Formats: sequence, structure tokens, C-alpha cells
Amino acid sequence: MSAIGKYMRTKTPRVYLFLTGLQRKYAGLNRPDYMYITDSLGGDFKEYFKKNNLNELKNELSRGLDTESQHVVNVISSRLAFYPNESNKAVLDKDREIAGGLLQVEQDAVKINDYIIKESKQYTLSEEQFSDSVFYFDHGLALMPKSALEYVENEDFIDLGAYVGDSAIALTKYNYKKIYSVEMSKRSMLVYEENVSRNGISKDSYKLINVAICDQENLPDIELPDTGSAGFSLMRERGKYDYISIQQRTLDSIVTEHGIKPKFIKVDIEGYAMHFVKGGLETIQKFRPVLSIAIYHNPTEFYEIKPFLEKELVNYSFCIRKMTSETKDNNCHSEVVLMAYPSEIDGAVKVL
Repeated sequence: MSAIGKYMRTKTPRVYLFLTGLQRKYAGLNRPDYMYITDSLGGDFKEYFKKNNLNELKNELSRGLDTESQHVVNVISSRLAFYPNESNKAVLDKDREIAGGLLQVEQDAVKINDYIIKESKQYTLSEEQFSDSVFYFDHGLALMPKSALEYVENEDFIDLGAYVGDSAIALTKYNYKKIYSVEMSKRSMLVYEENVSRNGISKDSYKLINVAICDQENLPDIELPDTGSAGFSLMRERGKYDYISIQQRTLDSIVTEHGIKPKFIKVDIEGYAMHFVKGGLETIQKFRPVLSIAIYHNPTEFYEIKPFLEKELVNYSFCIRKMTSETKDNNCHSEVVLMAYPSEIDGAVKVL
């Protein structure tokens, strides 16, 4: 960022955000559209399907889910099998119908976009920091019944993959007691603190924890280039950035150390969701939180986390929703979220 850009961001943030938004839109006018499947965050779906029967995978994942969840599983699975990987992506044929047909969330793109535009006026954030999953769906809480909102209100939240504080800001409407935000990137953490401060969140309302989530304790620290991007992951090592050393911790150990009693846990850690599950199982079993887990990064997340949790948790229900109206690029399968909630919560989960 230039000196002028840094000055404008500090002194006139709204003007800075407006101008950078225009710049991004202009840069994207001549960019071709693609449709592809992520294959760089912990597994190749095509290779996974060669080793596992796709119909059996879908049946196992769909078991016990509501009708909309089953539909999402079928549609996303068809896209995962049909579209090329990112490494082989081809320009999208706009005249061809998208594989599996459009989901309801994708048909409602205009309505969701209008809502995001209206919502964005309430906050001081850059345009790319607003997403459907965070500011429309509230990581799935917007779809949960009233009893779920009562269940999480005035309780501790955990935000795994906190990025730049977008979730901490959007979720304030649920009156969390404190949000514990876990983030690997020191670059993102600096922006996080700027964002929450500009949006009126007190320092007593959050705690930033700079670690990487893993599935067992006593693993060595990891060195990675700190891209500060939303896709920052232990599984992706590209980039020309300063290297940082990151401590690996299980969620169970973090909860014990900080005395957290979570009733809502959001997880979007770029392919490491199964590591969260295995390293946070005691926490989930003890505190019985509502879970929002992004499962679209790799086949282990998508097809194996829900069956694993079903075997380990007593009296939990599950649903799966796609939480973006976008379909271009890897958005054809991105932002697919597994919601898990205990039987203490009554009522049905909404489609939109």
C-alpha cells in the first residue's frame, strides 16, 4: 500500500473504501469468468471419488438431514464431479446451465446482494470484507430457530479463522458475552483490531489468539509466508510475504487455558476443519455449542466431518446449507456450511 493509501485509510476511511471499491470493479470488467473446484487445500475431490463411491458418499452424508440439506449435498456433489480443478480451470460457457441447477440461495442473488449493500452502510469495512455467509447468513445463525438464538445469547462465542474481524462485527447482534477470535495471520490481526475499533466494539468484548488449530498437542511451530488473505492456510504455502512462526494448538487446550464456555463456534480454517473437530471434541461434548463449520475446502471436510460428529455426539441434529449466492470461480461449491446443534434447541432450520 502506498503512503497516500495508508494516509487515506487512516484519515478518510470511507473515501478510501469507496475509491478502492471502484478500482476493484474496474479491474474486474475485462476478467473472464471461470468455474472450477478447489484442489489446493487438503485434497483433490476427483482423486477422492476414484477411491470412494460417490453415491455411497452422498447417501452417508445425507442420512438424517432435512430435504434442503439433501438437495444441497446432491447439487454440490454433481458440481464437484463435473467441473475441472483450479489447476485446469477453463473459461466458463455462460450459455450453459450450471451443473445440478441453481440452488435457492443462488436464485435469490439479487435479494441477497441488495441486503448486503444496505447492511454495508452500517459498518466501516472495505467492500471485499462483506460476504453473504457473514453478513446475510451470520454463519447460519440467521437460519436457526428462535430457541437457538436464545441458547447462544450472552454466551461465549469462538471464531476460528477470524480474518479481519468481519465475523466479530456481524455477530454483535447476537449479544455475545465475549468472542474469542483465533487467527494465524498477524497481518489480518492488525486489520481486525482496526476494524472492530472503527465499528465500536470494545476491547473487553473480544480476545485475539494468534495460533493455528491442530488435532493434537505438542506439535512443532510452523513457519509460513503471512499473506493476510482470506484463504491463508497451513495447506497453501504460495506467496512472497514475510515469514511468521505459528504455534499449533488444539481447541480443547485453548478453551482450558482461557476459561472459555462456548455456546457458538464458527469454523472456517481453510481445509483444517477435521483437525478442529478432533482437537476440540471434548469442548463440543462438554459445552454442547451450536457449530457452524465450513466444509467445502476438501473432500475430508465435506464427506467425513458430519459422519464423524454423528458417532461422537449425543442428541445433535445437522443441516447443510450453501451460504453464498455466487457461482463463479470456485463459488460453485464454496461457502457450504455444516450446522450442528444440540437437542436443547427446538424448531426447524430455515432454507433462507
